[in-house]
Amino acid sequence: MRTAHRLIASVALAGTVALGLTGCLPSEPFPGRPGSRVLNDSVTALRGASTFTVSGTTSGLGVPTQVNLSISGSGECTGTLSAQSGGNIEVVRTRDHTFFRGDEALVLARTQDMPEEQAARARKEMSGRWMRVETSDPSMKGLTSLCDRDGLLRDLYSIRDAEKGALTEIDGQEALSLNTMQGVFLVATKGEPFLLKATTGGSDAFDLAFTGINRPVQVDVPADKDVYDPDDID
Repeated sequence: MRTAHRLIASVALAGTVALGLTGCLPSEPFPGRPGSRVLNDSVTALRGASTFTVSGTTSGLGVPTQVNLSISGSGECTGTLSAQSGGNIEVVRTRDHTFFRGDEALVLARTQDMPEEQAARARKEMSGRWMRVETSDPSMKGLTSLCDRDGLLRDLYSIRDAEKGALTEIDGQEALSLNTMQGVFLVATKGEPFLLKATTGGSDAFDLAFTGINRPVQVDVPADKDVYDPDDID
């Protein structure tokens, strides 16, 4: 059913634009490496992690969505998305399929403008159940890309002219601020130079933290009895 696709696709997410600060350091981390090189290295380090959790806010066309997703390098993903327009979505992704389950508030919000008979059927079939789609389904691209490690981080490689800023701390870790025209990025200064936080502005702004690096991710695939395919609903 196309309604199910629209329900989930309406919470598709976007990201990668704008806002920055400047600063200087009395003692510079990563000596000899320009800011843009440090930023690229931090993205590469995060891409090389076996797992990480991304959490925070991202916007598509100015509509904020809360994100909390644990992602593995093997293509698995689990977590939640919360749309400001109402409702939450649970997400479970395997290599072959992606499962979505909207709560009652989301189902009601996304069916309120439908003809009543169609809305009633959609609510009955969707409420409390998981929708299963192929991970490669193009209608889910905006959403499943957040669950894809490479897709999530790819655009960060295109950011240029990063300047080293002040030392700061995030979740007990020392970090270096990198300031660009696109945004502000925090990079771990101890151990692996992981990207720890990315903040941008504009209509597609995001404010995302990267935690749980290299911690195991538990992905529980929904039981068949709790799953429906969108094409099964007229």
